[in-house]
Amino acid sequence: MPWIRRRARQPEPSPERLPDLEFLALVKASLEEYAPGVTRGAELKGQSLLSPHGWAVAVAPPHHGGGRHYDLVALPDVSIQPDVPCFMDCVVAMSGDPRQAANAWVETAGACLLELLDPQQRFAEHAGPGDERGVPGMHAIVSGVVGFGFDASENRRIQTALVEANVLHRLADTFTADLESPFFNGVKFFYGGQPGSMQTEIRVNGERHEAASAAMAALDLPEPSVFTAVRGYALLIPERADGGEPEHR
Repeated sequence: MPWIRRRARQPEPSPERLPDLEFLALVKASLEEYAPGVTRGAELKGQSLLSPHGWAVAVAPPHHGGGRHYDLVALPDVSIQPDVPCFMDCVVAMSGDPRQAANAWVETAGACLLELLDPQQRFAEHAGPGDERGVPGMHAIVSGVVGFGFDASENRRIQTALVEANVLHRLADTFTADLESPFFNGVKFFYGGQPGSMQTEIRVNGERHEAASAAMAALDLPEPSVFTAVRGYALLIPERADGGEPEHR
């Protein structure tokens, strides 16, 4: 969690959950704004955004959450067959605005995808297994921490608290045994809600990790004075046994 993302004011939201392709169109637009040129030639087909450079983002059938919930699957290289490596994340349009949900994905999991494709620390930070923000046995690609809420100063205060808590490093021993992918493991960390009813959640490869979520709840993070939610994402790539550079693709 190396830095904090600021978000621009958005237009008024639509209250409806969008069809999958319409939501992916928002993802495409947000990716293009975040990294100009990255979606050049990309097409919306079926339930996917497909790039001519081999990566894709798809909407998966929802398996939890309500009507404003979107499950997204990122596929860095669809040419790897038959089992295409992928990582999952879920976003919720908490304000009712699907653009906010698309931006939340792009600035966290999407940033990790972009950094995986072009690992130059332009979109996310890198941490080795021995770094103070690292995870043992893993090369970590970690997004910034993004805040969404009613008050900008409270967003920033809670974002700062989450950065300083160093969640991935401090809680690594609660979830590393469940990092099963030999390619990359997606880990989302979330803290948000109303004063007096804050929720903490860590998801590993798309599934809520109860032990890690409980350990995060025990970190005694500060509560905001108004509704606030912050989130970040990390790709954890197993270190190679020969000590060489990890395979990013």
